[in-house]
Amino acid sequence: MAARRVGCGLALAGALLFHILDVGYLAHFLLWTALALPVVSLLLTLPLVLRCRGGLAAAAAGLERGSVFRFRAEVRYRGFLPLPMVRMRLRLTNEMTGEETRRRVTLSGLPDRKGALWAWTEWDAAHCGRITCRVERLQVVDGLGIFVLPVAPPPPCSALSLPRRLELPLPAALRGETEATGPLRPRPGGGPGEDYDLRPYRAGDPVTTIHWKLSSKRDELVVRETLEPRQAGITLTFDHFGTWDEVDGVLDRLLTWSSALLDQGRSHTVAWLHPETGELRQFLVADWRTLDRCLSAVLSDPTPPTGRSIRAEEAENRGRRFHLMPNGEVAV
Repeated sequence: MAARRVGCGLALAGALLFHILDVGYLAHFLLWTALALPVVSLLLTLPLVLRCRGGLAAAAAGLERGSVFRFRAEVRYRGFLPLPMVRMRLRLTNEMTGEETRRRVTLSGLPDRKGALWAWTEWDAAHCGRITCRVERLQVVDGLGIFVLPVAPPPPCSALSLPRRLELPLPAALRGETEATGPLRPRPGGGPGEDYDLRPYRAGDPVTTIHWKLSSKRDELVVRETLEPRQAGITLTFDHFGTWDEVDGVLDRLLTWSSALLDQGRSHTVAWLHPETGELRQFLVADWRTLDRCLSAVLSDPTPPTGRSIRAEEAENRGRRFHLMPNGEVAV
């Protein structure tokens, strides 16, 4: 960039000196050409810049830690002329560990069929966390390389560096069914059972649940609703601080055992303290979608070396708590 500006300045100075020494047609032509070329280059580039839009996209929403994350940086525009040069400065950050790296991307040439210039940038994320890619600077350079025109950067995009699902069995304390507590509740999906309750028919109830003998006596449809004991809730807790390798190991076991509980149809709660504010963070994990939401929140919080342990906090919900220790043990 600096070399092109110096070269353009030297060309203009040479044309001006030639014009001073020679008043002929050629001297006039060279001087006006040297003066007009930068203006023409700017006027040709400016309409393209006004229609230029940047974009970021992740190749995958989530990958296991240790994978190579790819982000596509692109510029879309409308025009008959190609963009001379686009310069982008990207910043990739692991929101959990605080690791950062910067990349410079230069785009030029003819766009694809959708009117976009694009390039891939990669980062090998060794630890868990939310990998966020941001455009710190987006600029378009004119054809002569003299003028630099800024373009509004696009919003950032993210991908999750997920824990690894290990081949670990559930701890003995989590294998058995939880203890029954409290009054009976309707069993989801119904089915056979010794305990049941009677209630009026509601639209959508299976025909097999209708109590025909009692319905004939009452002149209205009555449904037999199967009941089951309420189960004490399960809460998996962990500390969101320590070395990166320790936290990676804890999150690996958290994902492994939380997935195993879901495979058994057992909902549970995941809880931890925000490592900086001390705010209690807890998510009810009832299906794979809520597990994804929980992991997204876990991987977005920072991981300082030290913090306050959740083991010292009182549980807000009833049930059994299992604390995942960095050494691989589970504290009940």
